[in-house]
Amino acid sequence: MAVIGFDTTVFPRLNYKDPAAFWGEIENLKAFFRDNRQALEPVFKRAPAFLAAFQKLDPLIQSYTAKVCPYCGTVCCANKFGFPEYADVVGFLALGLEIPNYNLNVNEEDICQFIGDKGCVLPRPQRPYRCTWYFCDPLLVQLEIGPARDYRNFIKDLQELSRARGELLENFYQIWKGLDKTSK
Repeated sequence: MAVIGFDTTVFPRLNYKDPAAFWGEIENLKAFFRDNRQALEPVFKRAPAFLAAFQKLDPLIQSYTAKVCPYCGTVCCANKFGFPEYADVVGFLALGLEIPNYNLNVNEEDICQFIGDKGCVLPRPQRPYRCTWYFCDPLLVQLEIGPARDYRNFIKDLQELSRARGELLENFYQIWKGLDKTSK
């Protein structure tokens, strides 16, 4: 079974090094969602499947990260990875989530601003997508040596998340592309 995704490079790049541009682009996207709610109905219809895929995958990921991450000498979760891409913000808005209050004046190499005592303080659907699909080698080893059923379910659930996200973003892109050209 192939993983179905979406090429997010078709969207503008959010530049977290330029706070005015970063927040300006997010405000533009919020306005697009607000002003085109009816046209975006196909996107909102895809949102429950996207959320359900996150919710199904989260407990397994949490159980494995709880075993591996506290003992890691190299923290993968750095600020530069905790900032969203445009597609992440589309997902947040489609799910009706608030945009996290990113502090853009942090050292990008430092541990992510959203890491707490027990891991990330943001709910999984409110994190950048890369935070869900990135698995370091020690985490992959634990998944592979764990119960085979867990590993099979993990792969299946990760593919479902990718498919649900891809469908939501494809729907958004087709609407955004058409409406964006007519509004200029």
